[in-house]
Amino acid sequence: MEENFSNSKSLGDIYRIIYQNKECSRQEIAKQLGISLPTVTQNLNKLRDLGFIYNAGSFESTGGRKPTILRCVPDVRFAMGIDITQNHLSVVLIDLDLNIIASNRIRITYEETENYFNTIKSVVEEVIHDNISDRSKLLGVGISMPVIIGPDQKSITYATVIHASSNIYEKFSRYLDAPILLFNDSNSAGLAESWRAHYTEPMVYLSLSSSVGGANMNNQKIYTGVNWRGCEFGHMTIIPHGKRCYCGRYGCLDAYCSSNILSDFTGGDLKKFFTELELEHNRGLMNVFDDYMDHLAIAVNSLRMCYDCNVVLGGHVGAYMSDYINIFRKKAISLNPFEQDGSFIRVCHYRTEASAVGAAIYYINEFLQAF
Repeated sequence: MEENFSNSKSLGDIYRIIYQNKECSRQEIAKQLGISLPTVTQNLNKLRDLGFIYNAGSFESTGGRKPTILRCVPDVRFAMGIDITQNHLSVVLIDLDLNIIASNRIRITYEETENYFNTIKSVVEEVIHDNISDRSKLLGVGISMPVIIGPDQKSITYATVIHASSNIYEKFSRYLDAPILLFNDSNSAGLAESWRAHYTEPMVYLSLSSSVGGANMNNQKIYTGVNWRGCEFGHMTIIPHGKRCYCGRYGCLDAYCSSNILSDFTGGDLKKFFTELELEHNRGLMNVFDDYMDHLAIAVNSLRMCYDCNVVLGGHVGAYMSDYINIFRKKAISLNPFEQDGSFIRVCHYRTEASAVGAAIYYINEFLQAF
């Protein structure tokens, strides 16, 4: 944060109130912070001069002059997120309102080669060039990967889904001209869903992609666990001595509910699986998906029992669950002695961008807290 506007606690508090409320009046700010209207006005003038807020009309009058509507300018800062999987690379650019300004998703196999890193650099630079006139407005680049990240967010402590080397941070740093940090993909996706839905209460995000993971959110913050491997839901045992998981154990949720369980029946194409499922002509696919939901219901019921909060179905499969959510809710609550309905089970907002958006949100949050 620039020094010329970080020297006033009131300035930052006022800016955050406007940001969190989306729009606010001078009077409401004074009331929430317990400070005088002249102090509020003085700081609002500073924020306007810096280009961070603007007047957006007037609220309805409750007696006297109509209060001015104050809003934050969304494009004074940007953040970028990169989501890396075994076979894809996704880059998103968001503004302070979490609007996706640009996105690019390409199919490319993960490999730590000069060609791979140059491809990332090329995509990143193209997005910056086409959308940001002043590069200093870019807060940073968050990199999401299906790995367990160390507390420094620069080291990798566990990686089996993709074979990322322990010094991957240094490799990215050589190719990307911006501040960077590493993030677990499921944690990033959970953060994105939490911020997008304005969840302040606890929420569990269950990522159902080529591997299964998750995130535990509380007040829009990630619980990482003591060892930074919290919410590795894919390795909960749901069927003792069941199918073999890629981790080498048996009966893990991942072995029953990764997206591959479905897409393998349509040549690796998950979209094709759900397209054919909608036609209801293929009894085999219908049985496969019914079996999939049965196993998923075991996991979701267990998460509800443990956390007693909303469970958001995300990842590649979660993006297709809207049409089947009522059926699935019935399956889940049939296992639960306390629930009368399954409204605690939600479907994700983001289809493919969640992890990249979440990695970018880290920098938005850092900017807001440092203001």
